[in-house]
Amino acid sequence: LGSDDIYQTVDILRARGIPFQDTPDTYYELVDDRVKDHGEPTAELEKRRILVDGAPTEGQGLLLQIFTQNVIGPI
Repeated sequence: LGSDDIYQTVDILRARGIPFQDTPDTYYELVDDRVKDHGEPTAELEKRRILVDGAPTEGQGLLLQIFTQNVIGPI
């Protein structure tokens, strides 16, 4: 699933009962050091448990993602 606004999409899906995997608080405590200059609001990432990856300072893009819990079982 792709989205132009992952924050809003996560809010809507959660409101509709979609369960997401949790992320430890320490991830968000360290994310600014791990992904330098990511430019995303860390408090909003943490609130929604969204993950951020990439290397913007090295000319790479940025990936924002979140994973659901098993919704329909193994396929």
